[in-house]
This record gives sequence, structure tokens and C-alpha cells, in this order.
Amino acid sequence: MIFAFRPTIILLLVAISFCGISHAEESGFRATLTDEEKAWLAAHPVIRYAPDPNYAPIEFVDRQGQYAGMAADYLKLVAGRLGIRLIQVPVKSWAEALLKARTHEADLLPATVDTVQRREYLLFASPHIFVPTVLITARYDLGEMPFDEMLRNLKVAVVQGNSWEERLTLKYPEAQLIEAPDDESALQMVSYGVADVMIGTLVTANYYISKNNITNLQMVRSIEPTTTLSMSVRNDWPMLRDLLNKALANLTEDERRAIDVTWMQLPLPAWWHNRTYQLTAVAILGTLLTIIIATLAWNRALAHKVRSRTLALEEAHLRLVQSAKLESVGRLAAGIAHEVKNPLAIIQMGLDYLAADIPKEGEGHAVIADMEDAVQRADTVIKGLLDFAREKKLDMRPTDLNEVLKASLKLVHHELIQYNITVQESLAPDLPKINADPNKLEQVFINLFMNAIQAMGRDGKLTVTSEAGKLKQLVDLPSHDKSKFTASDSLIRLKVEDTGPGIDPTKLGKVFDPFFTTKPAGEGTGLGLSVSRAIVELHQGTISLRNRDSGGASVVLLFKTESGA
Repeated sequence: MIFAFRPTIILLLVAISFCGISHAEESGFRATLTDEEKAWLAAHPVIRYAPDPNYAPIEFVDRQGQYAGMAADYLKLVAGRLGIRLIQVPVKSWAEALLKARTHEADLLPATVDTVQRREYLLFASPHIFVPTVLITARYDLGEMPFDEMLRNLKVAVVQGNSWEERLTLKYPEAQLIEAPDDESALQMVSYGVADVMIGTLVTANYYISKNNITNLQMVRSIEPTTTLSMSVRNDWPMLRDLLNKALANLTEDERRAIDVTWMQLPLPAWWHNRTYQLTAVAILGTLLTIIIATLAWNRALAHKVRSRTLALEEAHLRLVQSAKLESVGRLAAGIAHEVKNPLAIIQMGLDYLAADIPKEGEGHAVIADMEDAVQRADTVIKGLLDFAREKKLDMRPTDLNEVLKASLKLVHHELIQYNITVQESLAPDLPKINADPNKLEQVFINLFMNAIQAMGRDGKLTVTSEAGKLKQLVDLPSHDKSKFTASDSLIRLKVEDTGPGIDPTKLGKVFDPFFTTKPAGEGTGLGLSVSRAIVELHQGTISLRNRDSGGASVVLLFKTESGA
């Protein structure tokens, strides 16, 4: 059932809910006020305030119209000490809040930066909120660019009415400013490439980046130590400014620390408390998992059907059919990943929130844990599908493969310690560099190391070797690897060996097939080795796997050096 309220009723409810102290008794603090100050408060029992509706977590208005955030908590404490009643003036943007203050339709702004232009119509209390100011961008080439040069050559997103708009306009009139209604919109402009950079506070940027699941933004640098925010009042009420200063000075360190702890940890938006949303999230999760399972089953059935109908064809025809099949799977994977990745992230956030509210000893917590495991498995599948389907663009540069191997081992160090795995490195000194994408190759090696660790279990031994030489000098190579190079080619051979049980000989020919896995159900997607082979082949290399005579598996990678190209 939907209820409609008149605006006057909404204002009354907001005022009552925000501040329940309309007739405060004489407290210790009130006793410190002068007769003149008490008389002023008696003559002005109601104070109208206009908050920025979209400046979380510093201040914002939630979907129920309630004022919240760091500034809201400070204002509530100050109002309690002064014994005043507060009425929220509804505004749609920060620019409108400033206009309300200029025309005296609002008496107080809870969080304002002191600027020259604003002093014409506002009086500022002592600062009470201090937050770092940062430069946010989606570009990776701005690390060394001077700040002045950025403003001359880049498009800068600023919030309309924000102090930075005023400062940049005065100091850098040539700056290309793009106005946004709020910080959330400004961040989205930068994420989508409408603007190059955005100037804002670190806590606000983190809040909206997390809320919108934005993954392509980074902090380039801190612009200045802090942004200081003050309560400001209409310029014809200096007494209120002085009273605010007194009340703020009376706040305890514990009260201030409690506000910082509450809001600097970026709590989840209020809509997570909606029971309907929680049930909907669980239903979506069930539907999503069903779709993924059905899709995987369909792909497996399709692969089996294709193989059964092509047994009599020549090898060339088999390769052509396989290529067509992978192209279809890639398109399907990209479509599925696009549709379900963001809902998965939302469901995971919801489960994290529910887990915090449900006692760990109860049965409900176990159910939440099972659901989180299911979400993680689904997310692993989606990431594998994305890696398998997306266009493989490489960032090629001279690369030391020994350094890539060492970096990859560091990233799995925790797993090696946890399973008591011994690592033996035999890396050739002065290994020639090759033109490669180190990040992509690191992904390959991490996948190989994790496969080996999981295969060995505890107390195993992982051997990693590298060597360089002519093809004819590198013995013990699979025949199909030799067929892709000439005898005079200069190559680098990397080998990863484990002491696990090895691979069933009947399944060795399938390990690089998409969705094929030897792991138990639910523990593998069957995409890791497929993606790894695709990455290696993009580097004009080869990858092969075989069982060792002494037990365990051995993976060999071959890459051509520049001298052998």
C-alpha cells in the first residue's frame, strides 16, 4: 500500500524525528550561556537547515527523507546542547541549498567550506569535519603531470556550487570545468570518459565508487592535506554562529570519535534494511545459479554432440568446428557475464550485511555461509567466462620471464605455506627478455601454481625451472611443440612440475578444452587452462601438459626470443 503525504506533514515528521529536544531542560552546558544568549535562543526556538542531499557519508538525505551522515550527527549533538528544534528545508542539490541560505529561506548549512564568495552571505563556525581532498581519474598517464597542466589541458568534473568550482574559476579561468549536480554524477562522468578528472573528498569518492561498483577509477594524488567543513549561518545571525562554536567546543573526544568510526567505515546504504529487497536478492541468486548451471550443462551437451558428429572428419575439419564452437561460447559467455556480474556483486553485499546482523552461533549464519560460497563459485565462473570471451589486448613490452615467475610465486606464497609446499627454483641467469604482457603471463603462472597446489594437497614439492637455448638443444619436448618451431629457433623453456597424482591418461588430451576439469563438482570451472593456452598462443608460444615418469604432472611453456624471431 502506498501512502501520500502533504509536504507540510513531511516537514513536521522530519523535524520531530531528527531532533526530539524541543524544550530541553537546563543542563550543565546551558548553565554556561549568558542571559543574552539564552534570550536569543528563546526568541529563535526553531532553526531551519538545508543539507547537501548527495554528499555521503559527510551528509545526505536517504530515501525516506531522513537527514544522515557525519554532519547530521554533529548537528544533532549541537542542537541537543542548545535546546533548539531543527526543521529540514528540502533541496534537490547543493547549489539549491546555497541559494536557500543566500535568500534566508534556510538559517544554517551543516557542512560548508569557507570561501571568499560565501562570506558575503554566510558566517562560519569553527571547522568540525576534516577529510582528505583527492584527484580521481580513469586515466593511467596522469601520475607525473603537474596540477596546473592538468587544469589547462584536461576536462575537470566539479559539483555545481562546490568550493572547488569557485576556487578553480578564480585561480584558473582557462580550466575546462564540467558541472555535475553531485559527487556521484561527477564520478560517473569520469568513469564514462565525459571528464578526465574529478576533485573531491576521499571518503565521498570511496562511498560512491563502492555504491556503484565502479572499477576503473583511481586516486592520482592528494591535492591538499584536508578539506575543512564548518557549520555556517545566515550573515545577520552572528549570535547563532557564536552559540554553535560554544556547543562544538563542548563536545567530547568520545563523541567526535564515535562519529568518525561510524561514517569513515562507509556503512551500507539504508535500502539494505528493506526486507523486500533482501528476499528479492535471495530469489535472484537462486535464479542466477539455475541459469548458470543450465548454461554449463547445455554447453557440455553441445560439446559432446559436436565431437560425436565429427569423429570421421580430418584434423583440419575438427579444428574448424572447434573454432566455431568456441566463438559461439565466447559470445554466450560475454552476454551472460554482462547480465549477471553486477547482480552478483549486489547479492554479495547483501549477504555481507545480513551476516553482520545474524548471530554466528545460529542456523541462519550457516545458511548465509552456504549462500556466500555459492556466490563465490558463481563469480569465479563469471570471471572465467569474461577472461575466455573478452578481446585479448596485450600490453607488450620487454619482459624478464624469471621476474614474472618470482612475482607469481609471491602471490601464491600464502597457499604454499598453508599446504606446507616446498618450492625449488632453478632459474637460468641472464635469461633473454621477450616482448610480452607480464600481467597476462602472471595470470597463466598463478593458475598453473594453484592447480599444482590443489593437486598435491599437503607436503608436496613444486619445481619451477627456466632455460634458454636452440630448439635442438632442448630435449624432452612434446612433438607438437617441436612442430611449431624450426631447429634453429632460439627459445625459452619454462617448466612447472609437481609431486601430485598426475592426470588420468585418458583425460590428458582434454585438459585444455573449455569447461573440462578434473576437480570435484563445484571446485573448478574448467576455464583456467583454456584461458592460459589462449594467452600463451597470443604470445606466439606453446603450452603442453604431461605426466612425469616419477609421478606428478609437468607443464612446459615455450617462447621465442627476439634473436630467434
